[in-house]
Amino acid sequence: MAAKVLKLKLWPDETGGTWKHSVQDIKGEVLCVSQFTLLASTKKGSKPDFHGAAGGEKAKELYDHFFTRVQELYDSEKVKNGVFQAMMQVGLVNDGPVGVDYRSDEGAVTLEIQTNPPKASERSGTAANEGEGEVGKGFEMPASLLE
Repeated sequence: MAAKVLKLKLWPDETGGTWKHSVQDIKGEVLCVSQFTLLASTKKGSKPDFHGAAGGEKAKELYDHFFTRVQELYDSEKVKNGVFQAMMQVGLVNDGPVGVDYRSDEGAVTLEIQTNPPKASERSGTAANEGEGEVGKGFEMPASLLE
């Protein structure tokens, strides 16, 4: 799954052609954030049910494995990690929002992506220059993938 996330062509090329570049192509950054709440079942009652989620130890082990694998397959300096099981407030500014629901035999992952890639002439080092060419991305992995 780590390789798939890094190779998905979700960003436009310099001429505006859609679905031409991966995060690796644009030298973007990756933010990995675990979010078990995406697995909540709301089929019965009025409260979310998280019984399908893996236990904390197993979930942390598998999340850490995923994060490490993304770092190994890409530039580890460009792969950042959220804090596992932390209460976080995350702000999001959509810039032509793209949402991708990736499904495989193992399960699903949701990718939320801000697509504003740097121009070819700006692709050195990091992808952010005072908001220009800023590339934000995150994904959440459901607990069914952790079993």
